[in-house]
Amino acid sequence: MNSISDIFSTREAIPLAMDKEHVTDQDIRIVEANETNVKELTHIDYTDDEEKKVVRKIDAIVLLIFACIYMFQYLDKIALSYAAIFGLRTDLKLVGQQYSWASSVFYFGQFAFEWVGIYLLHKLPIKQVVGVSIVVWGAIMMCLAAANNFAGLATVRFFLGLAEGAVAPAFVILTSFWWKKKEQPIRVATFVSANAMAQIVGALLLYGCGSIKTAAIKGFRISFLLAGAITILLGVTFLIVIPLTPATAWFLNPRQREIAVYRVARERASFQHTQFDTQQAWATFKDPRLYLVFFWAVLVCMTSVVIFGSIVINGLGFSPFRTLVIGLPGPALQLTTIWLGALGTRFFPNRRGVIQCLLILPPWTGCIMMYALPYSNKWALTGGYWLATCNSSVFVVNMSLIASNFKGHTRKTIVSFAYFIGYCVGSIVGPQMFLATESPTYPTAMKACISLYAVYILAQAAYLVLSYYENKRRDKLAAEGDESAVPRPASDEDNRTDLEDLSFRYVL
Repeated sequence: MNSISDIFSTREAIPLAMDKEHVTDQDIRIVEANETNVKELTHIDYTDDEEKKVVRKIDAIVLLIFACIYMFQYLDKIALSYAAIFGLRTDLKLVGQQYSWASSVFYFGQFAFEWVGIYLLHKLPIKQVVGVSIVVWGAIMMCLAAANNFAGLATVRFFLGLAEGAVAPAFVILTSFWWKKKEQPIRVATFVSANAMAQIVGALLLYGCGSIKTAAIKGFRISFLLAGAITILLGVTFLIVIPLTPATAWFLNPRQREIAVYRVARERASFQHTQFDTQQAWATFKDPRLYLVFFWAVLVCMTSVVIFGSIVINGLGFSPFRTLVIGLPGPALQLTTIWLGALGTRFFPNRRGVIQCLLILPPWTGCIMMYALPYSNKWALTGGYWLATCNSSVFVVNMSLIASNFKGHTRKTIVSFAYFIGYCVGSIVGPQMFLATESPTYPTAMKACISLYAVYILAQAAYLVLSYYENKRRDKLAAEGDESAVPRPASDEDNRTDLEDLSFRYVL
């Protein structure tokens, strides 16, 4: 097996959490197995209309199923939030910080399995690994219905994280199979939007299950069973419907399959740069940008309030059923800000740092409202919570910046992995800021979130300043006659890092 970085390198073709490039041995094996060798597709002529038709078909089948899977994967993560107000905490006799640890332990499992998942993705067909993982996580999701104490809940949550550990990197690879780089930001926004939709679906699911009064088990347990069963169905659908690659897409005709393979392959045509470069690694570890990217992920995940959302609203005096309905504007606002971020990066591609800082303002304002307003002002506090949930949009811009500003196989691999580690660290630590004794407004957590958003803006500003002055330095070299510093299009065959390639300019 090649190095672990070989799998992570596939992220270069996808913006951020979905930005990875370079065809791996896995890609080559799959394409050759389907009698369509990318290397033989030296040139294919096709019109824009032909390509658009191919993309529309891919979006209608592949993107739709991918988004549904993303939605239920996120629903598994936030299921506790809804179950908490329908008897989970009392039924399982959760005390102190046990609810918070039940949330955090999921990410211990996800991080622990990541290494095994990477190995499996490299040695086995990706489609089968993903499909089986989805079915297994659906089955484990159903096991949540059987938990009767904290130990049982934490154990199932840990294994749920294990089951989902291979899915995120697999989707990174699969996305690079189907869409070109310029098409990927909108698809990433679609995936992140599916997370917001999961909150709406979860609320409606609990509303329906909670309305059942004659069942032998409580409604929140029925919701676990139902969500798990639907997840299993999605896994089976994935295995049946999603092709291994565009080369075997059943919904494309032979001509369209060739177009689908070639249009992506020509962006990922270099097979040379799959080895771990120690010089690139050392230079990356000395670069402060690496640590700023790591802290982006930590800070954004630590400030997530979604897992405690139902507890917040319910604690303001609303019934469980009204809590679900009152919480729905939050995901709607998330969808709005996600697409504002995605469209902002498209229309203002060199103002992404500014866009991120602007997107921080709504959740920052929401946390300030939740911290400063009196408990008696319940509707204003609810509005503050809605705003506080709107930090998902930052992930889309994070992905876009990482995709554009880090060059070189090993360097991009390390940066992508650092972001993932930051994501896990933030998701583990964040719930611990919400002290059970401070429910429902959690002043300590809100005060921490306010401070962390300020630190995030400083980290973003530091990144922009470093990049801005480096661009200025290179512009000066070019103006003084240094040909190596003159901006020019990047080459797929060029494995120099952004630190080495003076013709490279950072996106701000």
